[in-house]
Amino acid sequence: MNIAYVSDVVYPFVMGGAEKRIYEMGRRLAAHDEVHVFGIKWWDGDKDIDLDGLHLHGICKPFSLYSGERRSFQEAVRFAGSLSPLSTYDLDVIDCNQFPYLHCFPSKLISRLKGVPLFITWHEFWGDYWNEYLGKMGFLGKLTERAALRVADKVIAVSEATKEQLACLKKNTALVPNGVDIAFIDSVAPAEISADALFVGRLIREKNVDLLIRALPPDATLCIIGDGPERENLLSLAKEVNATVRFIRTLCYADIISVMKAANSLVLPSAREGFGIVALEALACGTPVITTNVERNAAKALITPEENGFLVAPTVDAIRSALSAINKHQMYRAAKASAAPFDWNLLSGKLRDIYRALT
Repeated sequence: MNIAYVSDVVYPFVMGGAEKRIYEMGRRLAAHDEVHVFGIKWWDGDKDIDLDGLHLHGICKPFSLYSGERRSFQEAVRFAGSLSPLSTYDLDVIDCNQFPYLHCFPSKLISRLKGVPLFITWHEFWGDYWNEYLGKMGFLGKLTERAALRVADKVIAVSEATKEQLACLKKNTALVPNGVDIAFIDSVAPAEISADALFVGRLIREKNVDLLIRALPPDATLCIIGDGPERENLLSLAKEVNATVRFIRTLCYADIISVMKAANSLVLPSAREGFGIVALEALACGTPVITTNVERNAAKALITPEENGFLVAPTVDAIRSALSAINKHQMYRAAKASAAPFDWNLLSGKLRDIYRALT
């Protein structure tokens, strides 16, 4: 098969769960198939490059992902309007990353013209959350989200929670969760310096990293790996509350795993997560996870309380209590065991079967 992934963000130049999924699935599918990724050109040099078996195509120049605290509408429009190169390739499958929605519509037109199925990988369903995110304009977000669902020949949900939320809008949605590279993680040595708590992810308001900084117990240490529009606010907050926090904008993946292995806990205090791949990576490291017990946090499905982590209310007191109670030594084996079914090697085979069923 000739498979095309369409995503504005491209791993490892932008590091997040959605783009990591494409990279990990794609490089495994590339053992049998030809895999292309059409995205924004985040890298230097030629617009078309090969990386770990994937053919990457930079179809437009970089544009800021965020405008203030929200994803940039201009970036979404620019990317959607740059997809004509997709039509020049001989393809059997087109798979769109759900966000930021607008590119799904030209992808559908191209799939129709080429007579190939359009899959959309759905990370999280926003529904009424659009009203909170966009205020009075929330209805436009809801309409766009539902329209994108309708143009897909097949939707692939990355979590059971997302599949259930889509059930009344899109019948016969497939489930292929995100995963981890168990063998690679096992091969990485822990970092020499550890932290009591670790956060890895984009520094945006919905991640609630401010709660984690405020919740840090006296004499405890926190490491934050990531960047985003909330970074300066979080730096100021750490100084204000006199918390011991180390900020790192970015690390290579092996170094992130190394830090994860050395940390006593990973904390994901998000108000919403479509899957929470970073939580799964931590569990595969044997590091227990503290995350929020809220409706829109799909990562909570990965946690069995008091076995491989804790589920807590999104409050300073609840997070601080969990940080004080967590015991990595006792939870190590359960954490690793809970990650074992999510190996990318198993999941990529399941995804390939779903593609072949419609080609």
